[in-house]
Amino acid sequence: MKANTHIKDATIQELQQGYIFVELDQRFACLGCHFRTEPGRIYPLGDGLFDAEAAMRAHIREHHQSPLHMLLALDKRWTGLSELQTRLISLFTAGISDSEIAATVNAGSISTIRNHRFLLREKQKQAKVFLAIAELMEMKSTQPSPAGAGTDGGNGTEARKILSTYFPQGMNGPLSTFPTREKRRLILLRQISTRFTPGRRYTEPEVNSILNAIYHDHVLLRRLLIDYGFLARRADGSEYWRTNGGEETPSETSPASPADESEEEPMNERKKELIRQYKETPPPMGVFQIKNTVNGKLLLVKALNIPGIMNGRLMELRRGGHRNHELQADWNKYGEDAFVFETLATIKPADYPPEQWPSAVAELLKLWLEQLQPYGEAGYHRQKQ
Repeated sequence: MKANTHIKDATIQELQQGYIFVELDQRFACLGCHFRTEPGRIYPLGDGLFDAEAAMRAHIREHHQSPLHMLLALDKRWTGLSELQTRLISLFTAGISDSEIAATVNAGSISTIRNHRFLLREKQKQAKVFLAIAELMEMKSTQPSPAGAGTDGGNGTEARKILSTYFPQGMNGPLSTFPTREKRRLILLRQISTRFTPGRRYTEPEVNSILNAIYHDHVLLRRLLIDYGFLARRADGSEYWRTNGGEETPSETSPASPADESEEEPMNERKKELIRQYKETPPPMGVFQIKNTVNGKLLLVKALNIPGIMNGRLMELRRGGHRNHELQADWNKYGEDAFVFETLATIKPADYPPEQWPSAVAELLKLWLEQLQPYGEAGYHRQKQ
């Protein structure tokens, strides 16, 4: 199969799902053919009615079998796989045993098939390392000198381009869509946080109203603003405010009135210095665990703002809406007192440029997953096959 023109621009996540959202014409595009769907329209397929994204997934199942089969149908120039390797991967993923494959494919004995499995795993390891090298190489080539560094890592032109792409009606208008790439999300979230007035406290309905005017999935925006440290909230969700992640320092009291300000003593230089240091200090970043003290099971979480994300996960559990259903079920069964939140490890933000913080935290999570193996009876994670 010839490669779709969008494949070269697709992220790994988009390749795995088999389609991409084309920002230029605001449509979902299949990576295996020229099928398109338009948000806002309803598509009758088979016996059902589907929105644009669901229709795209249904199309892939019907015409390409799966995103995996779509990618395997690409020529060797894109996959780097031989015809035999391509066929073996299809058989492996179908759950066919090595003995059955050896009997039906002219590829040698069972030990030969096992050797092919091993070579494919080695190829996977090499691909991950090469991808990391390529990303670091690209990052290095665009990294600015320290003298030119700005608030967005020095690449102000790139940030302005991203903002103008996703805010086509201007910075006070709505988002056209919301990206999956973390670097773009951070730039957009920083901009969105400026919609909130420093020092003011907001109720949850007020926050939802502001975010709903920006993007239809206001719940996603609210969660990410908290997770990345641009907003903070009280444990009971009664108040939200803009934090130092949004380049402002939250106060623990309501903003002072003009009368209060006139009576306030001039702030001494030491206090000013402490506030300046607080503003310039990133929140703790790293990995924390949610531990069930009854059965010992663990959930490991990476975080660019450990206190903020800890608080967010606690709120999800208290409200019965945590994304890990097994953890939520145990929380409901054993109660809050049976669980502890503990920081396992942190990174030093000063050791990395800001754009590398997400990847550094992700690598730290990977190391702790390998060390603790929180799978099956030991944890709430699922082992990747």
